[in-house]
Amino acid sequence: MNEVFDSEQINVEYRKDDNIVLVVLKGKVTRDNYRTPMMHAADMAMRHSCKVMAVDFREDPELNEKDILWSKKVLFNNLKKSGLETIALIDNNSLKLVQGIRVFCGDKFRTVVCKDYDEAVSKTKGASDEASSRFKDMTREEALKYMGLDENADIKEIEDRFWQMSKKYRGKDDPESLAMEDEISAVYDVASGRREVKAQEEYVRQNEPKYFGRYKSDWQNIIHYGWKNWLLAAVVIIAGLAVIISYLSTMKSDCSVLVFGHMYLDNTQMREALEAEGYHNPYVGIADIVVPNDEKIGLDQTGNETFNAQFYTNPDILVSDEKSYPFYFNVFKDMSPIYDQVMAGLSDKAKAGVRPVYMSQREYIRNMNDYYAITGLDNDEMKNPADFPDDQVLIGIEITDRDLITKYGVEAKWKSRQTTFVFGQCVNSTDDAKTVKMMTALINKAFENQT
Repeated sequence: MNEVFDSEQINVEYRKDDNIVLVVLKGKVTRDNYRTPMMHAADMAMRHSCKVMAVDFREDPELNEKDILWSKKVLFNNLKKSGLETIALIDNNSLKLVQGIRVFCGDKFRTVVCKDYDEAVSKTKGASDEASSRFKDMTREEALKYMGLDENADIKEIEDRFWQMSKKYRGKDDPESLAMEDEISAVYDVASGRREVKAQEEYVRQNEPKYFGRYKSDWQNIIHYGWKNWLLAAVVIIAGLAVIISYLSTMKSDCSVLVFGHMYLDNTQMREALEAEGYHNPYVGIADIVVPNDEKIGLDQTGNETFNAQFYTNPDILVSDEKSYPFYFNVFKDMSPIYDQVMAGLSDKAKAGVRPVYMSQREYIRNMNDYYAITGLDNDEMKNPADFPDDQVLIGIEITDRDLITKYGVEAKWKSRQTTFVFGQCVNSTDDAKTVKMMTALINKAFENQT
């Protein structure tokens, strides 16, 4: 049975009878609509030990430069690791895109241009195997002589000579050129020692135990090349559990606080502060998120999913750290209407130890552009900051005493250690009186620890 991954923009199919992965591009494809199916294609090629991938361009698809660059840096490396040798480009319109792909395939793959799938099969079927079989008894000395090299030639000399010899045939679709490419590749395998390595690998593989119909090394490859898919699945499961837990918790709770940032939190004191105000079952959740930083701490998708899951349970109060809030402007509500009420409810110590935090939407867009640049997302995600208002918005109240935050049950995970706290109103909050009551209680509780 053929294996299929189908989407609106791309169809990926493993053709078992031909041992070929066929990719059909149906139109304009960008970002995840292109990259996800293509990674599925690479996975199929690896799992089925395909030497050939056919890509059908006959519907004149449109790819942006960012996705083409991604193909060169990411996709082709995965295809090369999978053992793919040939890419058949199906094109009956002499598209510039196809010619461009042949160029940037470079030395990674042999490419042939075909008018349809049947021609792709006929041009690629068994040619490489025939050449390997023809030279199976060739010695290394004979292979080096064929290549015009001394018997003491090192691997660099062999590789350089291989590319020189194959250059005149590369990119040509006539039978003679294709046959010569296969012949030179087969001789190169002998001269470089790859033939013996492949034979040894196949011998080891054939003597491996099988699990669920697959060799042990197959499972290792699946896990190695598909770890992102496994991680994504884990993230989805974690996020789902977080939603369920948060939902069940907030169903029973009478108020909710979401603390987010790169930190550990003992929420005991926050819960005590809210209970003292008459809330019987306060919920204080935490999402460990990592934002762009100069400490070389990598971004973590799991933390973001946890934040999203808890945020959509509509917490009353948001509490963030000084590194994180600049990237989350859009989740905070303008506190200007309730700021005076909060300040009026604070103790004298608290009033002296806090400051208002202002930020503009323009600043937020600049921060997000930096985030997109770090994560490698496309330029079309980036926006021009000048198109957004620079008016300062009151998004929170900050406790600036770092030692006080430590006593409040917080331990920052940043290398620079401790942080500050910013208390804000959730953008989805509709009960201002409740927000004022909760926020004053939480901030006052922190200053009870001040000596």
